[in-house]
Parts: sequence; C-alpha cells; structure tokens
Amino acid sequence: MEMEAAAAHEHHHAGYRKHRVPRTIRERERRKSSGLVWALVILCTLLAVGVIVAGATVFAVYLIYKPKMPYLLVTDARLERLDYGQSGTILDLQVALTIQAENTNSKADATFSGVNLAVGFHGADVALLRAGTFAVARRSAVPLRYQITSVGRQLSPDGMQYMNGALGARVVPLDLFGKARTTWKVGIFASLQFWTRISCRFLFNYPGNGTAMPYDCRSKSP
Repeated sequence: MEMEAAAAHEHHHAGYRKHRVPRTIRERERRKSSGLVWALVILCTLLAVGVIVAGATVFAVYLIYKPKMPYLLVTDARLERLDYGQSGTILDLQVALTIQAENTNSKADATFSGVNLAVGFHGADVALLRAGTFAVARRSAVPLRYQITSVGRQLSPDGMQYMNGALGARVVPLDLFGKARTTWKVGIFASLQFWTRISCRFLFNYPGNGTAMPYDCRSKSP
C-alpha cells in the first residue's frame, strides 16, 4: 500500500510537472516579448526627443543668425564703343561693367568662388568674365570691375539682321548671364553652399552716350 501510495504520489507530481513546464516557457516568452516592446518604446522616445532637440537647435540658430544668401548685383553698365562692319563682324566692342558681390549677413562672412559669367548678343557670346575665389565680410560688398573688350566676333545672319535693327533704333541689347558659388557659415553648426545665377538684359543708348536704360540686375539662388 505504501508503495502504491508513493507511486501514485510520484505520478501526480509527474503530471503536475508536465502541466507546469509549458506554462513556465510561455511566461518567459511573454517577459521577453514585453522587454522587446519596452526597448522599442524607449528607442522611439529617444529618437523623438533627438528630433525635437535638433529642430529646436536649428530654429534657434536661424533666429540668432538669420542667414541670407549672398548674391551678385550689377551697379554700373556702360557701352563705350561699338564698331560693327556690314560683313556681320563686331570689329570692336568695349563695355564697362561693375558687379558687386553682396553679403548682407550680419553675423557671417561669405566666400565667392567659381565666378563664370558671359556677355552675349542675340545668343552669341562676345566676352567671358571670370574671377578667382574671394571673401566678402559680413554686411559688406566687394566690387568686380570689368573693362570688356571684344574684337572680331562674327555674327550669324540672324544676328546681323538683329544688330542692324538695334543700331537703327539706337538701342543695343546685351545680355549678361552666368553663375558663382557662394559659401558661408551659420555659427559652428553648418557651412552653407549654393550656386547663385544671374541672367539680365541691358538696353544701351547707342549711338549716343552709351548709358543703360534703368535695370535691376541681381543674381538669384534656389
């Protein structure tokens, strides 16, 4: 009887263990799953806080520095000489042009590089204008003075007709176009770099005093 009781007792505990083991595994799995969920929640919270802090920092820097894009501005343009042959050749073209590199930022110096401009007539380039890398202090400007000379530029038949009409109307159009790279810093956080592009048409009184009709010619950045 005692042996039978012991066997029954052992059988009871064996059955109990059979029922307890799966239950323990499920509890461990639930704890692991709960831990992963909490880890993901904490990670997402940290990322959200990081984004908020970064956005607040950028906004604060913007309010402090109020960054403005540097640009090119034409302040003077004059057609000094134009000798044009009836064969369609520009024998001698002389233009005085002053372009200012403007930096209106109050807390950051700027640098201009890759200045590559051209003067054209009816789609034909008559002169190229370039400048090396130079710096412009905050709230200041650097003038670029060009004394442009072009000799022997042959015009197309369409350009010849256009030039004859311009000289007859005593208004000679010349185009200025090109680009320059601008770079400036916003505090210690970032160095901003953009291309600034210029595209203008000047109407010169010629033959006459060679002055340009009123214009507003400045470059634009994206």
